[in-house]
Amino acid sequence: MSTLLLILKLLPTILNVVQAIEMAIPLPGSGKAKLELLMSTVFDVFETDPALKNEVSKDRLTALFQGAVQRVVASFNLLGIFHKTVA
Repeated sequence: MSTLLLILKLLPTILNVVQAIEMAIPLPGSGKAKLELLMSTVFDVFETDPALKNEVSKDRLTALFQGAVQRVVASFNLLGIFHKTVA
């Protein structure tokens, strides 16, 4: 249950970070690099926060964040918040 609450607490931040990265790097086809940027930042925080390490494993954190980010991006694409350009 604590992991669920953690993700729900972080959801507004995930939404904002995904939008900020998209605004900073509006390059089509760069989703993998954008996800890597977000995940490397999450890992940096994870590695320096002993309390977080005690609460959730790195593998679980990875799965949770990647899943949440993928759903946020898919929702933003579906809603037209992110506009795909055709080359």
